[in-house]
Amino acid sequence: MTQKNKTPLLIMISIVVVIALAAGAFGIFYTKNAIQTPPQQTATIGGGFQLLSPSGNVVSNGSFRGRWMLMYFGASRCLHDACSQTLDKIGKVTELLGQKATKFVPIFISFDSQYDTPERLMYYMKPFNNKIIALSGGELAIRDISILYHVPVKTVQATEKTKLIDPFDQFILMSPTGKYERSIPVSESAEAIAQTLNHIIQ
Repeated sequence: MTQKNKTPLLIMISIVVVIALAAGAFGIFYTKNAIQTPPQQTATIGGGFQLLSPSGNVVSNGSFRGRWMLMYFGASRCLHDACSQTLDKIGKVTELLGQKATKFVPIFISFDSQYDTPERLMYYMKPFNNKIIALSGGELAIRDISILYHVPVKTVQATEKTKLIDPFDQFILMSPTGKYERSIPVSESAEAIAQTLNHIIQ
């Protein structure tokens, strides 16, 4: 091959090498930054979480495998005290389920990461059915579960220093294998919710 023919070939090889190096550098940059970003919202509802119980124990979604999870998202400082009313309703639903209640766990997740410490949640939950599992967590843990379960964190400024949580208007029902089953409007009566769950829980 003549020197004249070698020149274009060398140029092409150089271009390929530069492109490969640039792609590799981009891949490393993207991977490093992807680790630091929150999970991307997808059509799938559900996913792993680690939160704290009122006793300070770490609780994960895997802690409830084998049971149906009825998840409610709010806070102890709730708009119009709606969370207290809903927790009373959940307690009644649990009673109406009778024997099937052993296959079911109601979970109350506080979105007030600044105020609802495990100790405060323990005090807040005393009037309600003791089968309800209350969970809280730090800001990042709450952000992640909000994304994974498609539940927006909504706050209302009550006073200059106090924000109230506007609770989610749907219960999220997860299957014993951790898969999303359906959503149930919080506005439904305890009897209607229990009837729905009775048809689903086997």
